[in-house]
Amino acid sequence: MPQEIAGLVLKIEEAIRRRVAIGNKINHAKLLEEMVARYMNQRAVEWAIVNMVKSDEFQHIEGKKVLLRKK
Repeated sequence: MPQEIAGLVLKIEEAIRRRVAIGNKINHAKLLEEMVARYMNQRAVEWAIVNMVKSDEFQHIEGKKVLLRKK
């Protein structure tokens, strides 16, 4: 991840945690659209979602169309 957007990615991850409660599902495209509208940087939003999937906070379900918040 580029150093310039690292701080922004952390802010976006925190916003996603506030937006999606543990155990809830959200459409991947809808979450992406909401966060891009708020932060104006699609690349940073995508990095944040990927980081959260890698850290096992989210799980892709239904062919990667839906995200399930695990923790």
